Formats: sequence, structure tokens, C-alpha cells
Amino acid sequence: MDWSAAGTALVATRAVHFAATAMTAGNIVFQAVIAAPVLCSEATAAALFRTWTRPVTWLALAVAVISGAIWLLLQAASMSGMPLDEALTADVLSTVINETQFGEVTMVRAGLAICVAVCLAFDRAAIAQWLGPVAALAFAASLAWTGHAGSTLGTLGYLHVAADALHLMAAAAWIGGLVSLFLFLAATRSSKSMSLASDAVGRFSTLGMIGVAALMLTGLINAAILVGSFRALVVTEYGRLLLLKLALFVVMLAFALTNRLVLTPRLRRSGNGALGLLLRNSAIELALGLAIFAIVGVLGTLHPAIHFAI
Repeated sequence: MDWSAAGTALVATRAVHFAATAMTAGNIVFQAVIAAPVLCSEATAAALFRTWTRPVTWLALAVAVISGAIWLLLQAASMSGMPLDEALTADVLSTVINETQFGEVTMVRAGLAICVAVCLAFDRAAIAQWLGPVAALAFAASLAWTGHAGSTLGTLGYLHVAADALHLMAAAAWIGGLVSLFLFLAATRSSKSMSLASDAVGRFSTLGMIGVAALMLTGLINAAILVGSFRALVVTEYGRLLLLKLALFVVMLAFALTNRLVLTPRLRRSGNGALGLLLRNSAIELALGLAIFAIVGVLGTLHPAIHFAI
């Protein structure tokens, strides 16, 4: 692992970008799939939720765009082999943007970010209500072409990219959506609408189950391609970080199951007490999710474990 200033900056930028992208997509998907149907007849709660989530979504998108631009500059310096201040020239940036896969993908993702921004600005329009989630998920999925999956060759490469894209979308919908879930629960707590909270948590749990299944399946595919063996998983830095990521995922899953099997039924019976615990658990899940994104930021800069397998 390169812990130089440039290497550390790249890891931090990747982690921030992955987290901001997931939050952008997760918030938009939550609004379309969960909040809109639950709040369709609750104008007051809907207005409060919108007031809280719109600035958060805009902020997440802004951070994603800014961190994406910084990532491009850091990659330009890395690819050129020059110091950052010398690499920031029109010739170097033009070469990276026009003649590398990373640059081309970055431009495509910039277009998707603009599409997401337009849909956010006009989110009451019918077309924005379905185009927004599609563009946001595509914005998350396109990250697959910036990492190890994008450099895997042949037929295996197609499988790897497809699995990684689905992995990223599932992570965005579940982990990124936790921000909106927390804000939704806080909004319904203010409005004393326990039935709304119960309905939303039930829907989000279903979405989370689908996401977890997709994450497990695609995670196994990615691990088979990038790790290859149990030995490589244990003896390499990449493998050990992947194990740490898996451990955090298991803890997140435990909290999610507690929410679904214990707290959601209790919410229907006892109200605010269970709602407070759901808020706490959602915050803990989100913190664990951010830790996972930090690990992802590192993993993308390491050589896959399979390269060191014996």
C-alpha cells in the first residue's frame, strides 16, 4: 500500500467519492421506492421529509462531483508519472480524458451527474420521478469501470463488470438509503405517525433483503475473480482487508435483521420506544457502511490477491 501523500490522497478521495455517490443514489431511490408511496396521502410528513432530504441529496451530489474531479486530477498525475502540480496541464488532462478508459468513464459519469442534477431540480415532473432513480443508479454502477473490474479482459471481464455494477447499485440502494431512512424516521417521529414509520421500515427492509442477496452473490463472484483461493484471502493485504470488509458487512446485517425481526413488530405495538432504537440502529448501520466505503477506497489501489496466490 502506498502511504505517500499522493497515495493517501487517492485513497481518501476514492472513499469519499464512493460514499457520496452511494448516498446520492440511495436518497433518490428511497424517495421513489419508499417515501413516495408511503407519504402519498400524508402532505405534512411528505413536505417535512422533502425539506430535510433535498439539501442532503444536493450536498451528496456536489461532494461526488467535486471528489470525482479531484480523483481525475490525481489519476492524471499518477498516469503521467509527474508531480501533481506539473501534471495539471491541458495536454496531460486531455490525454487522460480522451485516451484512457478512466478518463472516458469519468466523462460519461459527469453526464450522468448532470442528468441527476436536472432530475433533482425538477423532481416534481413525471419524467424526473423515473429518470432520476435510473440515472442515479447508473451513476453508481458506472464506478465498476474505474476499478479492477474494468481492467479484467475477455469474457471473464464482462462477468466481472456486470457483477461489480450490480454490487455497486445494491450497496447504493441499501447503505446509501440509510441516510434517507434515518431522516424519514426523524420526520415521522416529529409528526407522531408511527404507522408511516412502520410502513417505511418494512419496505426498506424488503429493499435491504434484495440488496443483501445481490451483494452476497456479486461479492462471491468478485472474490473468486480477484482473490481466487482461501490462502490468498488470508496471506495478502488485499485479502485481509476484504475479510475486514466482510466482518463489517456481517455486523451491518445483524443490525438490519434486528430492525426487521424485532424492532419493526415492536414499532407497530409500542411506538416511540422502538422508533428511538430504530434511529440508533440506522445511525450505527450508516457508520459501518461508511467504514466499508473507506476500505473500498483502499482496495481499489491494491493489486488483487490472486496476483500473489501460490
